[in-house]
Amino acid sequence: MRFPDGFLQEIKYRNNIEDIIARYVNLKQSGSNLKANCPFHSEKTPSFTVSKSQGFFYCFGCGAGGDVITFIMKIENLDYLSAVARLAEFAKLEMPADDGEARDILIRRKRIYEMNRDAALYFHDRLINLKSEDGDRVREYLNRRGLKGATVKRFGLGYSPGGWDNLVRYLLDKGYTRDEMRAAELCRVDKKGKYYDFFRGRLMFPVIDVQGNVIAFGGRALEAADGKENGPKYLNSADTPAFKKSRNLYALNFAKNSKRDCLVMCEGYMDVISMHQAGFSNAVATLGTAVTGEQARLIERYAKRVVLAYDSDEAGKRAMNKAAALLGETGIEAQVLKMDDAKDPDEFINKYGREKLAGYLDKPKGYRETVIDEVLEKYDLSVPGEAEKAVGESCREVAKIKSRINREVYAGHLADIFKVMPDTFFKRIEVLHRKHIADEERDEDKRFEEKLKKETVTPEEKILGALLNYPEFYNDIKDMLVEDYLPDEFYRRIFLAVKEIAEAPAEFDILQMNRDFSADEIGRITKMRISEAATKFLNRSDKLRNHIDAFLKHKKAEQPKDDWVNYIRSKNNYNQS
Repeated sequence: MRFPDGFLQEIKYRNNIEDIIARYVNLKQSGSNLKANCPFHSEKTPSFTVSKSQGFFYCFGCGAGGDVITFIMKIENLDYLSAVARLAEFAKLEMPADDGEARDILIRRKRIYEMNRDAALYFHDRLINLKSEDGDRVREYLNRRGLKGATVKRFGLGYSPGGWDNLVRYLLDKGYTRDEMRAAELCRVDKKGKYYDFFRGRLMFPVIDVQGNVIAFGGRALEAADGKENGPKYLNSADTPAFKKSRNLYALNFAKNSKRDCLVMCEGYMDVISMHQAGFSNAVATLGTAVTGEQARLIERYAKRVVLAYDSDEAGKRAMNKAAALLGETGIEAQVLKMDDAKDPDEFINKYGREKLAGYLDKPKGYRETVIDEVLEKYDLSVPGEAEKAVGESCREVAKIKSRINREVYAGHLADIFKVMPDTFFKRIEVLHRKHIADEERDEDKRFEEKLKKETVTPEEKILGALLNYPEFYNDIKDMLVEDYLPDEFYRRIFLAVKEIAEAPAEFDILQMNRDFSADEIGRITKMRISEAATKFLNRSDKLRNHIDAFLKHKKAEQPKDDWVNYIRSKNNYNQS
C-alpha cells in the first residue's frame, strides 16, 4: 500500500538517517559525509558512506544503498511496511488509521512474540511441575550440571514433553492458529497434513532479544535409558519473521548490561548459563552457527574486546580462528581463554571453581599470541631445521599484527625464546609485514577493479539516475521517452515509479519507491543516483534530452524499422515542442 506523502516525510524528518544508522555502526566524519565499515558485508577499509544532506547511504564495496527505510529493511531483515512501522515506533508516530496491511504485519510479529512467550512459559512449567519419568530425567540432568533453581528461572529453561502435539494443542487452547505456530517454527506439518510439535522431549532454551522479546528456541536432546540421545543433540529455531539467527546472540539481553569491559564468546547455551551463574554476566554465544559478520558488527555496539572461550578440540580451534578473523575486520580485539584440562568453560568451572576462571579472564592471551604458542609447540626447537620452521611461521603470524609497537614486543618475545638479538627478528617481521600489507592492498584493488568492470553504468541507468535526481525533468521528456524503449524490466519499473510519483500532486519523494522495490533493488537505484553521469553531466534538462536522443538513435539502429513507429512519433512531437 502507499502511505500518505506527509506521513513518510514526517518519518524521514524524525528519523535522521545518520542517527538511525549510528544505532548499528560506528560512523566517522569524512568530509561532508560519514563513513563506516559496512554492516552488510565484512571489510577492512570503510566503504560505507552516509550522506546527511541527501539522506541516503551507499556501500561502494557490496552495493547496498538507499534511504533510512531501506537501511532498516536490510539491517532488521524487515519488509517495507514493517520497516516503516519500526521507524514510526522510533519516532513515536501513530501509523495511518487506514493502513490495514501494515497493521496486519505488526500484529503478526506481535503475535509471534506473544506466542513464543506463552510457549516458553509452557515449557518452563513442564520442567518444574511435570511428574513423569522424562520430567525427572531433565531435572536430574540440570542438577548434575550444577544449575541452581534461580538460574533455571532467570534463563527461563524448560522442557518440551515427548509425544506428538502437546504444544500445538496447548497453543490452540490459548487462541493461536496452526498457521501462526508454523510461521513461528513451533510446529511442522507431516505428509498427511497433520501438525506436530517441532521440539519434543528436549531441554528448552528460550532466546530473548535485547528488547526482552522471546524470539526463538534451542532444544537439547535428552539421553534415553540406553544412554543414547534421541535425534540431533541440538535443534534450533529456523529464521522467522521475528528472528534471524545470524543477527542475534544468546544471552546478549543480559550481557549488554554487564559492567565488565568485554564480552566472553562461548560455543553453547550451557557454557553461557554456567558462566552467568558463576558471576560472569558478560558471556554470550552464537545460535547454532559459527560467528557471522553480522554478529561481529552487533558485538561492536557493546564491546571493543571479546574473549573467545571456545572448546579446546579441533572444531573449537577452527571456530576460534574464524571468529578472530571476523572480529578483527570489525575492529574488535580478540583474545583467547586457555583452559587447562577442561574442554569448555562449564567443565572448567565445575572442576576448578569461579575464582580460578576469574584469574584466567583477568589475563587472557591475545589471539595472535595463542597462535604463536601453538606454532612453537609443533616443533622441537632443539633441532635446527625444526627451529627455523618455527621462526618462519612465528614471524609470519607476528607480521599480520597492525600495531608496530605490538610487533616489536612480539619480536622481543621471540628473541628471548630463540636467544638472538631482537633487531634480527624485528627486521624480518617488518619485511614480512610490508609484504602482507601489499598483498592485502593488491587483493583489495583486484576485487575493486573486478567490481568496477561489472558495474559499468549503462545509458539507461544514466537517464534514470538523472530522472531520480531531478524528477522535475520528467515533464520535459515524457513525450520523448516511454517505458517500452527500455529493454530491461527492472528499468521499466523504475521509469514507471518515477512517472507515478512525479505526476502525483505531492512533491516527489524517493521514500515511496521502497514500497515496490526490494532493499537490494534500492541499492541498484541508489547507485544510479550517485553515478557521475547522473550527478554531473545530466544536471540540466537540455543535456538529458540530448542524451535520450542519442540513446534512441542507438536503439533505432538495433531494431527493425517497423518497431519504430512510436519512436518517429515521439521524435516529431519533440521537434514540434
